[in-house]
Amino acid sequence: MSQHHFSPDQSSDKRWLLLYLRLTAALFALLALRGGISLIQEGLERGVLFASLRYQTAVSVAFLFFLFSLLILFGSYWRTKSKLLTVIQRLKASLLALGRLNLVPLTGVNLILAFALLELGSTIFQPYVVRLLALALLVLLGMPFVHVGFYIRNPLQSLITSFLISSITLQILSLLTKVSTYPFTLEWSEASRYYYASLFLGERIYGVNTAWTVLHPSRYLLQAIPFLLPNSPLWFHRLWQVCLWIGLSGLTAYALLRRFGKPLSPWLRAVGAGWLFLFILLGPIYYHLQLAVLPLLLGFQPNARSSAAKGISTFVLILSSLWAGLSRLNWYPLPALIAITLYLLETPYRNTYWRYFWRPVLWATTGIGLAFAAHWGYIRLSGNPPEWFGTSLTSQLLWYRLLPNATYPPGILLASWIVILPIAFLLYRRYVQLRNSLHPWRWLGLFGILLALYVGGLVVSVKIGGGSNLHNLDAFWTSLGIVFTAVMTHNLTLDKSAPETSSKPPIIEMPLTDKWNRIALIAVIILPSLFLSSSLEPFFRPDWSATEKALRRLQSLVKQVPANREILFISERQLLTFAYLRDIRLVPEYERVFLMEMAMANNQPYLQQFYEDLREHRFALIVNEPLYVTAKGSPVRFGEENDAWVERVAKPLLCTYKPIQQARMLLMGVEIQILEPRSKRAEGCP
Repeated sequence: MSQHHFSPDQSSDKRWLLLYLRLTAALFALLALRGGISLIQEGLERGVLFASLRYQTAVSVAFLFFLFSLLILFGSYWRTKSKLLTVIQRLKASLLALGRLNLVPLTGVNLILAFALLELGSTIFQPYVVRLLALALLVLLGMPFVHVGFYIRNPLQSLITSFLISSITLQILSLLTKVSTYPFTLEWSEASRYYYASLFLGERIYGVNTAWTVLHPSRYLLQAIPFLLPNSPLWFHRLWQVCLWIGLSGLTAYALLRRFGKPLSPWLRAVGAGWLFLFILLGPIYYHLQLAVLPLLLGFQPNARSSAAKGISTFVLILSSLWAGLSRLNWYPLPALIAITLYLLETPYRNTYWRYFWRPVLWATTGIGLAFAAHWGYIRLSGNPPEWFGTSLTSQLLWYRLLPNATYPPGILLASWIVILPIAFLLYRRYVQLRNSLHPWRWLGLFGILLALYVGGLVVSVKIGGGSNLHNLDAFWTSLGIVFTAVMTHNLTLDKSAPETSSKPPIIEMPLTDKWNRIALIAVIILPSLFLSSSLEPFFRPDWSATEKALRRLQSLVKQVPANREILFISERQLLTFAYLRDIRLVPEYERVFLMEMAMANNQPYLQQFYEDLREHRFALIVNEPLYVTAKGSPVRFGEENDAWVERVAKPLLCTYKPIQQARMLLMGVEIQILEPRSKRAEGCP
């Protein structure tokens, strides 16, 4: 971005300072008022407002901030305006004297306020619009330190930089909230992931040879790495997963800018990397899936001429395709499609259709074939029946989830198009500009790849068990990010017969000259953070007394089971993985996540074996989440999933097993239920 765009002159500098002061004071006033009212409501609900000095002090401080902010805001419109400006200019001069040292308070302000936003996001900073106001205040407070710490003269550049720094800080802290020493699962499937990763080293961990995971092998291969360290604790595995999210998302953003960001200024490269990091987390694009793309971004050269370059390009395409074959079915063609996308972006059109497209056809055939070969090879090595790997092809499709619904209120279509529209607008503007510079087959190829991946992502999103966010569009987001980055940076290889346009600046600088382009670019920058801010959660603070009591009670119950009897952990199997419970023989079957997958797919051979084991009272005890038998349907979040579990798991299980009520009450705090065999089938059971 050129420095003259939106750069204030001497006369406009005061206007910028006044605008900054008024916005900051107004946000402070609104949030302080919100905080005071929330504290009063909370104190009244708890009945401690008039008895607690802590509550009274907190309310008083909030209202003092509110009054002080109002005074500053109103003072900026009266005669005191010049005095306030003088104070601000002196503060600015003090910050300028610190130079790069401003990065220290910038880091501190972002960490402290982002932490506060996370912790108070579900209380004081609720509803969502209040959370956005808090984020806006965080951005404004960081802006002066960015302005002088990075020597950025342009106020708009300072604002964008501060916004991205604040948003990234917030997302990294949000990911770190999942790091905990808590022994039980943090969410429905959270701890199950570590169990499935452990299966690759099952003999060392459990003392028995275990079949490898059926679900997401590539993900669990990455998550198995910490198991190479003997006795690595659960918190370390949680931290490793956070490192995978942050590290691979950052590396993918870097790889994209390394390939396409050379025409950009250092500031624009930094902004692009920050935006891409947030864009990757928006879906999110899972870290194990990014590894099917990273080698191509870093090493694939569609126009390689030397033997070494051709060999490297072939190798990375093979490697990426094999990795995709260990991932989800809709990712099998992606490495080949990414290779073709890079080819269309970087290779001028040659004389004939077949001369131009024979290599992309070869890559597509080879890449998809290699992915399926890796898939079938893994099936043979995994130790699992082949029919267990096809559930995604037989599961129910819930098309209503494309529209607003209880599982995902905005619906897949609306939410995805909120993100797509400003990107599509800028791409269309660029297409109009370069329409005659690239052959129509190249434009059509890029559009066809994006359309195919979008439609495929929609189909995957409506499969039962999905549709609660945009992550099943991950292949589409990946390709869209590549195309958008290449087009916005003007890093396209034009056709030889095209008019000379290489002297034009990157389109990322051009939107600032047009109002609608400017609006679209701002929307592109802020939307990932706005989506991500809707799902912030505070750091997890369990009731350690209840947790320890539950663990002791569970240990006591399992010790009473004779050594020749089996104990089935449908849930909380990580307690065995990380030796919270010892001397218990692993029962590999019927783990909660895979049992749910079989229930949603209505895999009758698998389920009938489960029912047979229940009827024969194979297990002395069963450890599970609390079971309910109420059908809910589509009006409730994940209603169909609940109903599949109720009909195909909960009801059959409760026909032959009963909860141990004493244990259920003791373990209520951590949502665990212990079941034992019934002496006779429950009433109403067939």
